[in-house]
Amino acid sequence: MPYCPRCGVELDYHIKNCPLCQFPIPEIPEENNHINVEKFPRPENKYFEEILKVKNQIFFTLSILILSAVLVLMTINSIIETHPLAINYSIISVIAAWFYILILLGYLSNLYYSILGIGIVTGCLTLALDSVDGKMNWFFTYALPIIILVLLVIYLFLYLYNRSKLLNQFIFIPSYLFIAVALLSVGLECILDFQANQSIHLSWSLIVFIILVSLAVLLLGLYYKLPEMIKEKIKRKLHI
Repeated sequence: MPYCPRCGVELDYHIKNCPLCQFPIPEIPEENNHINVEKFPRPENKYFEEILKVKNQIFFTLSILILSAVLVLMTINSIIETHPLAINYSIISVIAAWFYILILLGYLSNLYYSILGIGIVTGCLTLALDSVDGKMNWFFTYALPIIILVLLVIYLFLYLYNRSKLLNQFIFIPSYLFIAVALLSVGLECILDFQANQSIHLSWSLIVFIILVSLAVLLLGLYYKLPEMIKEKIKRKLHI
């Protein structure tokens, strides 16, 4: 948006004279009318290459250790007569740990992709653990629904957080955590109760839901609905 060189008033494009002081406004080329001007410079990490180098060294070292652990477990299984299921469980868990380390070290730059990656690795881990003995007993009935539930709750929390990250964090973060835990509790009991009894009868999760949602509504009410004087009194009492 252009401004008058004399009085500084904000102008629309294609105005020839300032409406306030009548100063003639020079023509602005059409290609420059919609240039986006960044108010703040983009932050750049000057130590990115050094951090990446250290991270790669850590990941390489841990990868060697994990590979060594897998080889040791396979050697023990071939030399000593042990329970094969225990060795297989150990090997699967060690390999899954390598993928967890890969994600937690930040090789997936996007937080949403990292969370999804952790969910996928956890799903593969539980699937492999359940299928080692040749039977599928609990993956599809318990593990997979719980993993999906946890992912949905985490994404919901991140969505709500991103919508209000510029507001009072002492109010919104606890409120959204209460809501997330409340929904997780209800969903978890629904899954467990349905698989055990083929029906859903909420008990403990309903109590948790009512308490946590009530706390969340109270905290959000501090920000939106209560008068300023009452807000200040409660904030001082709760030190928020």
